Amino acid sequence: MKSLHPRHSNRTSRPTGLRRGAPRAREAAAPTRVEVDRLMNQLREANEKLIVSAVRAEAASDVAHTDAVQARAELNNALNQIEGANGRLADAAAVAEGMAKEAIEREEEYRQLCSRLLTLQDEERRRLAIELHDSTAQNLAVLTMNLALLEQNEPALDAESRRVLAESRSLADECCRDVRMRAYLLHPPLLDEAGLVSALRWFSDGFTKRSGIHVVMILGDIGRMPRPIETALFRVVQESLTNVHRHASATTRVVIDLATTGDVIALEVRDQGPGLSHDRSRQSDLEPRTLGVGIQGMRERINQLKGTFDIQFTKKGTTVRVGVPLHESTP
Repeated sequence: MKSLHPRHSNRTSRPTGLRRGAPRAREAAAPTRVEVDRLMNQLREANEKLIVSAVRAEAASDVAHTDAVQARAELNNALNQIEGANGRLADAAAVAEGMAKEAIEREEEYRQLCSRLLTLQDEERRRLAIELHDSTAQNLAVLTMNLALLEQNEPALDAESRRVLAESRSLADECCRDVRMRAYLLHPPLLDEAGLVSALRWFSDGFTKRSGIHVVMILGDIGRMPRPIETALFRVVQESLTNVHRHASATTRVVIDLATTGDVIALEVRDQGPGLSHDRSRQSDLEPRTLGVGIQGMRERINQLKGTFDIQFTKKGTTVRVGVPLHESTP
């Protein structure tokens, strides 16, 4: 009996030990299950967020695709408009180029026409001057001599006849002087015979006598020049003094400065009166209307010689400046 008791005691002690270890295993397994559940929840949340993000990304991709398609369409439309505008611009440029070419051609035709007209004008003036001098002036001279012969028989005439004869003689003398003067103004013989400087001195002296306006001449030793240059410069001075007499009533002095500067002949005509500038203040387009042909004619003459022409109007007077190259080909 004593030998069985310890065995019995040992058998009963083992199950007791097993029963005590089971709760501890369950306690150890419990945190693992919670952790697993937590991780599963996190995984589900992450999957849900991923799905939501994927859906949003897909929606955004659809929107972006739609925007890209619209942007592409707008870009193509803009490119088409630009292409059309470039086509119209090219057409306009071609038209403008054609118009510019035509304008150049017309300008050249205009210059040639002006040159021809000025040449014809000078030839006509020369012809009229010769006709007045050789025909009309000579006839008036003969008339004056005939009247002088009649005056030799003055004692045989009554008082009225002597008076009429004296008036006729005086009128014939005046007409003869006037015709000669006009012939010289149309084309001064000195311009061909002695040159520009002599012709300017003669014309300026006559201008002072006719108008009472003093002319100061500063003339350099320029020598003889080609006829077109001398004629053009003489006409510029002639027209300038005519304008001074016509418009600058307060002018008491005019300065004519003529000199050579290198290969350029420089002419300057300046007055001290307010006439032209005062008239221009009342009529802004005075030049084309009142002065028109004169100033335009001067400008065209100088342009034909490839020179420069400038006219300046101030309150102190008017200045005409001309520069003509001496070695350029003349028409």
